[in-house]
Amino acid sequence: MKTIRQIYEALRMATQSVVINKVRTLLSLLGITIGIFSIISIFTVLDAVEQKIRDNVDKIGSNVMYVGKWPWTPEEGQTEYEWWKFVNRPSVSTKEFQEASELIKTAESTALAVSIYNITIKSGNRSRKEVELIAATYDYPEMRPTEIRDGGRYFTPMESNSGAQVAIIGTKLAEDLFDDVDYAIGKTIKTNNISVTVIGVFETEGTNMFGTSYDEQVLIPYTLARSFVNLSWYDKDFIIKGKEGVATADLIDDIRSVMRRLRRLPPSAEDNFAVNESSGILKQVESIFSMINLVWGFIGGLSILVGGFGIANIMFVSVRERTALIGIQKALGAKSYTILLQFTFEAVLLSIAGGAIGLFLIWIGTLVATYGFDFEIGLTLKNIVIGLGISSAIGAVAGIFPAYSAAKMDPVRAMSK
Repeated sequence: MKTIRQIYEALRMATQSVVINKVRTLLSLLGITIGIFSIISIFTVLDAVEQKIRDNVDKIGSNVMYVGKWPWTPEEGQTEYEWWKFVNRPSVSTKEFQEASELIKTAESTALAVSIYNITIKSGNRSRKEVELIAATYDYPEMRPTEIRDGGRYFTPMESNSGAQVAIIGTKLAEDLFDDVDYAIGKTIKTNNISVTVIGVFETEGTNMFGTSYDEQVLIPYTLARSFVNLSWYDKDFIIKGKEGVATADLIDDIRSVMRRLRRLPPSAEDNFAVNESSGILKQVESIFSMINLVWGFIGGLSILVGGFGIANIMFVSVRERTALIGIQKALGAKSYTILLQFTFEAVLLSIAGGAIGLFLIWIGTLVATYGFDFEIGLTLKNIVIGLGISSAIGAVAGIFPAYSAAKMDPVRAMSK
């Protein structure tokens, strides 16, 4: 009980000192506040961006592969994206898609999709330019899960195979063409002089990490697109979803083996196609974010270090100002460790207060970003703990040396000063 009482007394006196010396306290807080704000703010922003990317990658699917001429990231072992090697690769043909779909035994379902950009969509006297038109085979939603608003539907296998003149459009596009989103279903839109009936409207989903969104896209059957567009001019995505329980590596090996066989590539020849997976994006993103965290952590660390030196200097000043009081305390029986704890607690308290102010400013910033700029971001418990943990550690390190000098004072000499 005596030890607990002494610790409590040390903490009480440290708190009193912090409250009484307001200017000194403010100066002590400033460096730590700036440092914690610098480090945790960038961590918070990167966490929000990384989570958004992960959410978008989840929509792609963890066991879904995209085969095309362009890899999404530099090839394994390369740091530079060698586009000149990929530009002359052949795009996946409809025939290859049909044959590969039969031959890839590890695939649960497959789809072929092509994006046609800068399309003009009309309805009556209204029109929208620069719309992305996606033409896809029936199983496309298996690879790229989508939600369609109540009252609408996806096209049927018969509509897909026959090239029926039907379409599903995005919410934003429906608003621009028809004002009322629900009013769009059953209406006719026109593109490239082809009239199609709107049978569904996608639920609002926002823009993904690639800068695209179903909110402003049109989805039609692949066979329909072939009737009015020469699809051989466009790069296509052959999308494969693996069977339940099939390892990613096994799925990729199966795809590569089939594609090489269909393209009659000799064993010594490189692949003239790319097999892209969502984990490749995440690895690239994690690598970039790790580098940013390292660089910004170093910059923020310097701010924290400066703040730590500030606290140490101010604590040394505090020790000199209270030398006589320290002598009196020791003369009345205060133990050296009580004095040590008193000044260490004061330094830690100052540092935590500075860190808390920095975290509060970040929290205000997250509210402004979320509600003012429609960028959802939040201060996570992990970052709060990191911020307060760093503050506590800096305070303890910065305060221990002044506290040690105070604890070692001779009471007689101290009272005489």
